[in-house]
Amino acid sequence: ESVIYAGLASGGAFKTTDGGQHWMPIFDQQAYLSIGQITLDPSNPETVYVGTGDPNVTGYPFIGDGLYKSTNGGASWSYIGLKETRIISSIVVHPTKPNTIWVGAMGLPFERTADRGVYKTTDGGATWKKALFVSNQAGVTDLVIDPFNPNILYAAFWDRIRSNKESIIDGPH
Repeated sequence: ESVIYAGLASGGAFKTTDGGQHWMPIFDQQAYLSIGQITLDPSNPETVYVGTGDPNVTGYPFIGDGLYKSTNGGASWSYIGLKETRIISSIVVHPTKPNTIWVGAMGLPFERTADRGVYKTTDGGATWKKALFVSNQAGVTDLVIDPFNPNILYAAFWDRIRSNKESIIDGPH
């Protein structure tokens, strides 16, 4: 079986079980369809996480409403929070502790907010704590786990504001 998941910034998450010959929409029942990241639990590939919002923040940004989890390969979804982050760019699941998850968030692109950075849960998404914040205009564009030490993560930030008054595309963070 060749299972592949794909998410589109402009709308929808899709799954194929035949290596890409046929695709099925699996996220169409959700309110926000812009997909920023899809991640599988390394200890259980039936557990799928979808982060909403487009982290590329173009001239017309697509925002999301947080993080979703499926325990049945995308057949059904549970909302597990982080609505205020509006754009999720990265999801990292601990390789041996599946209830420990880190999420990288760009934040609302239209204004400077504190709802950006790296968030962490140790209870599978029931509660979240901000683990890293650098600026109210810089969000996470990428987050990776060290393959030799799962207690080390690397986060890349991007200064990005996009509104009808300003467009910041770089900065000190």
